Amino acid sequence: MSHQQALLLEGRNLYRQGQPALAISAFLSGIEESLDKGENEAIYWLELAHLFRETGQVERALALNQYGLQLAADDAYLICAARLGLAADLWVLNKPASALAMMQQSMENPALYECAYLLERLSQLYSLQAEWLQALVLLEKAIALYQNEPLALACCGLALLKLQAKAAVWSESVDGIAIVKKYMHLLPNYQREMQTELGHACQALGQFAEAADYFRHALQLAKVQKKSRPRRLAAVEYKLRHMTSDIEIELLREKNVAQHQQVQELENVSFRDELSGLHNARYLAMRWPALLDQADETALCLLSIGIDHFASLREVFGSELAYIAYHQVARILQQHTPAKAILVSAGIGSFSLVLAGMDKAAIEQMAACMQLDVAHLESAHLPEPFSVGMGGAFFQQGDTAEILQLRADLALFLGQRKGQGQLLWDEATK
Repeated sequence: MSHQQALLLEGRNLYRQGQPALAISAFLSGIEESLDKGENEAIYWLELAHLFRETGQVERALALNQYGLQLAADDAYLICAARLGLAADLWVLNKPASALAMMQQSMENPALYECAYLLERLSQLYSLQAEWLQALVLLEKAIALYQNEPLALACCGLALLKLQAKAAVWSESVDGIAIVKKYMHLLPNYQREMQTELGHACQALGQFAEAADYFRHALQLAKVQKKSRPRRLAAVEYKLRHMTSDIEIELLREKNVAQHQQVQELENVSFRDELSGLHNARYLAMRWPALLDQADETALCLLSIGIDHFASLREVFGSELAYIAYHQVARILQQHTPAKAILVSAGIGSFSLVLAGMDKAAIEQMAACMQLDVAHLESAHLPEPFSVGMGGAFFQQGDTAEILQLRADLALFLGQRKGQGQLLWDEATK
């Protein structure tokens, strides 16, 4: 398996596990590597399109699938994958005639019936159309072809149970219950859903004792998820869960007087990036709920910021010089960041900046000042001056933090492809 194929599988598996932000990072890395090696990056654009459609960004998915189809050239697999994606986009956009025509073209492609992943995607397309029986048949064929991909089998098994319930048909050739029971440990974020579907499946088959056990387990998981604690303590535990043991958390509950001081001390450790001194991504994740609550009342913008060619800088000149540059850029960004904005390190060489109540013109002016000061950094030892790329996205109704981050990250990536020191807005990527 080539490294590009490994990145593709990694991205798909991360998405199956409910981690779309990490999945898009893997796909973008695949695009970058493909471009560096002069290989076709179409498959990664098609995966990004699928991700965007699943998160409600259908128009963007349509554009990416069209782009992927252009890049596909005469590759039968890529053409089939692109047409399946386009058919799904068109169906969601309420253009059934165009969707069915595109779907028919993909089904005439022999590559479709040799690939478990494409069969799985076609099954999902039939599910969009509420054609449960056809979706079920195709999913069974996909499961039969998946041999050494347990994570794919876990997801297909769960989808199979749902389709069987909707179609009121229980397969004699594929045991969905056995598949889910065998691989459910691979999907920790979907345990309650799996227990519930197992309960429904057993109930439909007359296995009432087993069904009761699964429903009981699902109910216990629901209670654990909904268990409430005093608001302040709940926040403390969330903030410290990666840095504090269970015993320390219990002590925080008992020592109310010392609680505030302990939280402040531990917060500096768990929410700070050691190299830059900025808050880290974990801090931003904690702040997102409150930020999104205010987004309907005031403009909310996310800038993804990256030092151009940082990986090459570190590779050629060494980590020490790269880290110094990273620290210097962090200081410049911090100097120009408004008092109420949130600037965090998003990993070495990259940053996220959340701005509220600023219009595009003001943000562009601030970004220009940042880029100008970065360009003035001492760089006599470098072949060209320092620069930072930026991708901007404004909050749109219905956005989650993940979707907003994905939109900004994609704008950053495309902007850096255009050249150094670019600020590219999300709408320019459509």
